[in-house]
Amino acid sequence: MFLHGINNYTLMAVISRPKRKILLELGKGSKHGYEIAKSTGLPIGSIYDHLSELVEEGYVTYREEGRRKIYDLTEKGRRLLDVLRL
Repeated sequence: MFLHGINNYTLMAVISRPKRKILLELGKGSKHGYEIAKSTGLPIGSIYDHLSELVEEGYVTYREEGRRKIYDLTEKGRRLLDVLRL
């Protein structure tokens, strides 16, 4: 399977392990950064850096609820997650 002309092996090498963990966690449902950090064991500071990059790349979106940002996968992010799960 290919995603925009990139084969699975190349994709796995390009997507970092922390980003994979974040994408897999968001595949379970919407979460805020602290929930993602707690469930993945990744440092909270790095979570927000990775989330910002994933948002910029179009794999993740967020909505604001009060002072929190709630993150979720975009359709592009769901397709990427499908490839990562192969």
